[in-house]
Amino acid sequence: MHPVLIRIGPITLYGYGLMIALGFLAAAWDLSRRASAAGLDRDRIQNLALAALLVGIVGGRALYVGLNWPQYRSNGWEIFRLDHGGLVFYGGFITGFAAVLWGIRRNRFPLWKTVDLFVPPLVLAHAFGRVGCFLNGCCYGKLASVPWAVAFPGEGIPRHPAQLYESAFLVFLFFLLGSLQRRNPRPGTVLLVYGLAYGTWRFGIEFLRGDNPIMGGGLTLFQWISLPLAGICAWLLLLRTRRK
Repeated sequence: MHPVLIRIGPITLYGYGLMIALGFLAAAWDLSRRASAAGLDRDRIQNLALAALLVGIVGGRALYVGLNWPQYRSNGWEIFRLDHGGLVFYGGFITGFAAVLWGIRRNRFPLWKTVDLFVPPLVLAHAFGRVGCFLNGCCYGKLASVPWAVAFPGEGIPRHPAQLYESAFLVFLFFLLGSLQRRNPRPGTVLLVYGLAYGTWRFGIEFLRGDNPIMGGGLTLFQWISLPLAGICAWLLLLRTRRK
């Protein structure tokens, strides 16, 4: 856990912010490469990616603040301290996805082909973001006795490095989806495989997370989101297979 990497006078470099920035740069490079290969305007695709990032950050932060409102109610300025961490992926995904759909319509790009183009770079950026969570100490795991358990400074309690588990899975998923995309599947397939894979993973990893409270049915809010996400994507993929 290194929330502050470097502090030189008034300049402070935060681990979470650095990983978010590196994730966006890596995703932008990968998206640019894929756009060129797909014959789409690279500059307009990159502008769309930047807009989706900004809207996604707002959405992810808004959902996080909403879920943790008591700690922000008396300190409104803290809402804007993104360097302290605090983004909910599903909030960012929904708002960012809406921004992408709007940009696709405005630029008259092919809808599902363009959406598929954005998915692997999104996964790559997410992998960087989870490393940032680990450096920041948020999104932590439950108590653990495994040899690779980690103890964050000031706590001294061994926990599952859930952030690194997810980062490793996302790197694997990035390469898996890239391989699928190179096979030129039916437009929309990459998005559906992503929804199925990530929804299933997120449902499972939540059992090792120690930061999200249990809601109805003994599951967390994000498990209740992940279940229908994975189920709907699996159903749509099955329909496609039958129609083919």
